[in-house]
Amino acid sequence: MNERFRNLTGNAALVFGSTLFVFFALEAYLWADSALNALSSHADAVAAPPSALPAAVENGPYRIPPAVVARAEARHQVMTMPKEWALREVHIPGAAKAYYWQGALHVEDENGFRRSAPFPQKDPNTFRVMVVGDSLTFGLGLEENDTFVALLNSWMAKDYRIEFLNLGVVRYQSEDVLRTIRTFLPRLRPDLVLYAVCLNDFAPSGKGEYHDDDLYQFPLPGRIKRFLIAHTRAGAFLNDKYDAALRKVHLRRDFYDDILIGFGGYEARFRRDVAEMNRIVTAAGLPPMTAIVVDQNPEFQGRGYTIARVAEDALTKAGADVIATEDFYRRYNNRSMYVSSWEGHPNEVANYIWAEMILQRLNQRPDLVRFRR
Repeated sequence: MNERFRNLTGNAALVFGSTLFVFFALEAYLWADSALNALSSHADAVAAPPSALPAAVENGPYRIPPAVVARAEARHQVMTMPKEWALREVHIPGAAKAYYWQGALHVEDENGFRRSAPFPQKDPNTFRVMVVGDSLTFGLGLEENDTFVALLNSWMAKDYRIEFLNLGVVRYQSEDVLRTIRTFLPRLRPDLVLYAVCLNDFAPSGKGEYHDDDLYQFPLPGRIKRFLIAHTRAGAFLNDKYDAALRKVHLRRDFYDDILIGFGGYEARFRRDVAEMNRIVTAAGLPPMTAIVVDQNPEFQGRGYTIARVAEDALTKAGADVIATEDFYRRYNNRSMYVSSWEGHPNEVANYIWAEMILQRLNQRPDLVRFRR
């Protein structure tokens, strides 16, 4: 009995010691990887001004500067989130809220719009586009200059007297966007309303994303787990990988599960909302609302593609001018364009592509001709 106990104790100690060794070896590797990435980012960082519409053609018909592509892709080489990417609140004069996230400065006014100053007065000699949407329009995780709204402002101002106002708000759904149009259309008096539709705009107003992190917990005491996640890189890395694996096999809900779980009722409400949006816009004497579905994880004939087709059908039947995304889903099939492993919103590449798609459509508008420089 004593020998069996000693063997059992010895084997347990061996397993425990091996686990500790692997854990600390991973910790050392992640620290080294972080240090190398920090050195590389300081050496290779290149600021690409959005005002320079690139001549080089990449990614098919859409012109994306190589430096922008490299900057977006470099984030996905990082295995643990650098401290400078963490959420950090700051004070910015005039802003109701300001913070750094993923290393980018975000400012919000009292309405949640990405600005700290009041909107300018309407100039009758300037074509005004009011852009509505949620966090993808707001540009969560990116510098403001890298959002598709800012890119359009820079690019189109070269040829037209035009301005784009970003009214995207984090965590908005179609009901909230409808309220934004009702409130700000008479105040801002735009010449055109552009709605960038995120797939989860189908969800009810105020509904957050999935919160099922407690499902299939790793068999480790909660206090120890929280300590390892907060104080070690290996703990945070393993927790992220474990969570991602569970969502991949649908043991925890992912982005699309969260939308599709109540999609029947969601779709009916979305159709009512977009129909009312366009009714308000046209009743004000404006042309039909222009709309585009934005999806940073295009998978041709996947779940997002299916939801996008429903959204485009609803918008078309509502009378909106819809920028089709069929070619986008085919061309960029299975190419994920998110900011980083810790921020699933669209990166600079996705925003460049959407800005190009919108630019091509707006350049065809006859009502822009009189605003040409």
